Amino acid sequence: MGRSRRLDWKSAVHHVMARGIEKSTIFKDDNDRARFVARIEKCVAETGVAIYAWALMPNHIHLLIKTKNIPLSKFMQKLLTGHANYFNKKYNRVGHLFQNRYKSILVQAEVYLLKLVRYIHVNPLEASIVSDYETLKRYPWTGHPGLVYPGYYPWQETRQVLNAFSSNKMNKIRQYTQFIEESEEIIYQDGRFNDGSFLLGANGLLSLDESEEEEIGGYSQYRVLGNIDYAREIYDKISRVRKGQLRDREFEHDSVIKILEYAANKWRIPRTALTSKGRSKSVAEARELVCYMFINVMGMSLVDSGRILNLSCQGVHAAAERFLPDYDFDTEIRSILT
Repeated sequence: MGRSRRLDWKSAVHHVMARGIEKSTIFKDDNDRARFVARIEKCVAETGVAIYAWALMPNHIHLLIKTKNIPLSKFMQKLLTGHANYFNKKYNRVGHLFQNRYKSILVQAEVYLLKLVRYIHVNPLEASIVSDYETLKRYPWTGHPGLVYPGYYPWQETRQVLNAFSSNKMNKIRQYTQFIEESEEIIYQDGRFNDGSFLLGANGLLSLDESEEEEIGGYSQYRVLGNIDYAREIYDKISRVRKGQLRDREFEHDSVIKILEYAANKWRIPRTALTSKGRSKSVAEARELVCYMFINVMGMSLVDSGRILNLSCQGVHAAAERFLPDYDFDTEIRSILT
């Protein structure tokens, strides 16, 4: 299966999962968990992301995150690299702690935000780490206590979740608690929370409810959790006028020229500066936009993009990761490519 790409822009909501390599333990005691929670707080302060829900399991983590001005990738890099360094040093180990890349699914918040909050926070009960809902309220390694006792984790975003239930402080907590304590059959009947409801890729848009395993390869670039209208909206944002295909060589050739010219004009630099070794701030910012569009809009490979820009694959990837568009970036895309 192809390596899935990231969908991210300001105010995007993501369900993020990171698992220990070969499902190995990533927390050995409560000190490890406490250090990780402190690291979340530090990374939230440094990046400005909002954390709606989270859970630390023995060999994996769940986070429900909204990005702001800094990409999700930067938050996750700080969080996971920091913990891996701490863990390896403490336990005298070497090598990767986490399995491959973290997994992220773009979420239609108005439909799935509360369902995911519940799903994530009930994980320790489902795994028999805690015995009942009363214990779960006091279990410190999820965001559930932060919602039952607002202020428990000052860095956790609680207002949007609780305000969805009531404007009255006591009622909203009571209604949130009742919502969490619905039967586990209701909570876990939707298997899409960890995989998404739709895959978007070179072959178009695929519903996971209607697909067979062998079909998935050509659709695996992006994962979305939402209804069909939301999935189509996101697909349209990234495929635009290419008749349902995320890759078209003729379109790509013409568009590369348009993107380079647009970036050069926007930052008032010569187009040749984008393919030279220049390191000025304006050249770097222009390259970030170009790399982002090559990789995440055009669907080009790191190798092809690097050849055009005279950058290594790592350089293209890093530049693309630094660029975070507004949600309305597709309007700018249309102005460039039409």
